[in-house]
Amino acid sequence: MSVDATTEEPSAQERPPPDGTAREEEPSDSVAQRVAALLPFAREDRASYVLSAVLATAGTLALLGQFYVIYLAIDGVVADEATGPGMYALAGAVLALLVAHHVLMAVSTLISHRAAFRTLYRLRLRIGRRLGRVPLGRVTGRRSGEIQRTLSEDVERLESFLAHAIPELVAALVVVAVTTVWMFAVDWRMALAAAACLALAVALSGRAVHGSQALMGGYMAAMSRMNGSIVELVRAMPVVRTFNRTGDTFAEARDAIRGAADYQARWGLRFLPLFTGFFTLAAAPAVTIVPVGLLLWTNGSISTTDLLFFFVIGLGYGGPVTKLLNFTAQLTQLSYGARLVTDLEEAEVLPERERAPGPGDGTVEFDGVGFRYEGAGTEALTDVSFRASPGTVTALVGPSGAGKSTVAKLLCRFFDTDTGTVRVGGDDVRDLPFSALMSRVSFVFQDTFLFDDTVAANLRVADPDADDARLEDVCRRARAHEFVADLPEGYETRVGEQGSRLSGGQRQRLAIARALLKDTDVIVLDEATAFIDPENEVAVQEAVEALVHDRTVIVVAHRLSTITGADQILVVDGGRIVERGRHDDLVAADALYARMWRAFEATESIALGEAVHGAPTEPIQPTAPNGQEDV
Repeated sequence: MSVDATTEEPSAQERPPPDGTAREEEPSDSVAQRVAALLPFAREDRASYVLSAVLATAGTLALLGQFYVIYLAIDGVVADEATGPGMYALAGAVLALLVAHHVLMAVSTLISHRAAFRTLYRLRLRIGRRLGRVPLGRVTGRRSGEIQRTLSEDVERLESFLAHAIPELVAALVVVAVTTVWMFAVDWRMALAAAACLALAVALSGRAVHGSQALMGGYMAAMSRMNGSIVELVRAMPVVRTFNRTGDTFAEARDAIRGAADYQARWGLRFLPLFTGFFTLAAAPAVTIVPVGLLLWTNGSISTTDLLFFFVIGLGYGGPVTKLLNFTAQLTQLSYGARLVTDLEEAEVLPERERAPGPGDGTVEFDGVGFRYEGAGTEALTDVSFRASPGTVTALVGPSGAGKSTVAKLLCRFFDTDTGTVRVGGDDVRDLPFSALMSRVSFVFQDTFLFDDTVAANLRVADPDADDARLEDVCRRARAHEFVADLPEGYETRVGEQGSRLSGGQRQRLAIARALLKDTDVIVLDEATAFIDPENEVAVQEAVEALVHDRTVIVVAHRLSTITGADQILVVDGGRIVERGRHDDLVAADALYARMWRAFEATESIALGEAVHGAPTEPIQPTAPNGQEDV
């Protein structure tokens, strides 16, 4: 059961196979390719990351220096040349190198973390600005969870690479490289014995990582489905409890959780032998170092000092290699998330021309506009033309899916037209910078969005510099001041997530007050009264009337009673304007609008008393805002 339509399951291409088999169609990039895909994110702070890597390298060399000092001490003891002052000096050197190691690594980590957080901050800002220029219809058409996950989880994963992997990877590589050279310089035979296990371990890990990469898409899809089901369960709980469907809904979330767990279990079991072999071999240099070393020592082919050196250095040779493997395994998930971040950061944007707008008024013109949604089989709009002048209300009505909201979206340039031109104040909206267009047009959505903040903060989204007196003024004109004043803390009352502490009509009136505060020449109301009660409808209607003065108002209407006084009614059907005129004229024409009006009257005339008791009721005769009674 799916209660929340905004939560979508993964597509068939993303969904993990039901039998748990791997999907091999995704190409497996090499480690170098995956690192290369992540490095561009570090470009702006590369100086900090380079400094962090240099400090980490120095800290690692200080750590190896301790072992060299210990090697000298062992050599002195074995050769019977050790003295008290000499040993104290060596102990002091070990202590100094130990302190240097920890200080250098701490400073390196501090620098890399500060740089990483600066990088993530700028990255999120860039994506946010990019989304502001992407066709808004495409943004709102995507899964909200997908964008949210990219901006939070996928971006956050980059912190692991930027803050940890860069210095730690460099340090691990330095340890492995220096230790390998050092061991070969001391005794090549023992060095080969130490490297034998690790060479086989690296081969096993490479095969495991390469094979598991193909399953990353399925893993991400399984996790997405699980997270989506849990979010849906929480959001839908009031509906679920009302209809007593907790069993079904919990079952869906349970199945998604089990599916994710099963997928991970199958993934782990498939590569368990390879990874087990790697960790076993990486931790087992003693299997070769001890017997080979003792054999060479017994034959007098290696000194006691060199043998002890390999027992100290060689036995810990696998630690850095294990760290490198862990990083390599994380690379798959990191690079996968980086691709999603890059896709969002490089999303196609609407072209913006840097041209100064003319001094036009709020006149809106559609001239032969045609538009088809991406992937749609038919046009959403065909040859739509009309003109709306300042100080007038133009209403768009018609059947569901006729194209009314598409007209409003094209006016606000959520998309660009395929044919024809949309003008505001005489300027083609495609020629206006986005800031200039948004300074001329306000949009009041059907589903009003309010931030989980105070009433005042939500209003000041339109004008951050507005003082309290101006907030009260626009709320009075939007018929919102009375209910705001009754709130526990007035304008400083928090409205809850998405305005959950307010009614639908109250949210709409705040949205209209916000539009008044923005004070644009054109205001678009998209189904502003579709889901509110009659009392609030009257208040919203009065608020709409406050907008009309010297402004061009475009109303996408659901309830015909709210637009009977409109200066111009455009009847949209099948993507075309099939009728236009005032209410009385359209009713007299006895075409589509007249049929819609009669259906509306019939619906409004059904009273609860008649439904329950069979009592007859008189049809309601809505009164237009101009005071003329409608037919």
